[in-house]
Parts: sequence; structure tokens; C-alpha cells
Amino acid sequence: MAMSKKFNAVTESRKWRIATGKKLSKMSQEKRMEYLNSNIEEKLAALVTKPPVKKNRSHSRKVMAS
Repeated sequence: MAMSKKFNAVTESRKWRIATGKKLSKMSQEKRMEYLNSNIEEKLAALVTKPPVKKNRSHSRKVMAS
């Protein structure tokens, strides 16, 4: 028995891109750049201060000699 998806990420992404494109196309180039660059310092700071993800290396592969 097949289950239907409740959330379709592709469809939602497409809707978001279309809505964002419409919003940006209504703005002048100066306003568009201001909007897209707003809070850029906060975004960059969040990337810099984000701790790196540690990978679990306990399952290393061993090469067997033949």
C-alpha cells in the first residue's frame, strides 16, 4: 500500500523560488542589492563561529594483506 507524501520539498522549493523571484523583480537594482546583502555580517559571523562537525572515525577500514 503506497503512502502519499505530506510534504514535497521539490514543490515547496519551486514555490519559494517563484515567490522570491517575483518579490525581487519588483525592486530596483539598488533595493535588490540592499535586500540581498542585509544582515550579511551576521550571516558571515554565524558561519565563522559555527563549530566544525566531528566525524566518528571508530570504524576505520583495515587493509588485509594477501
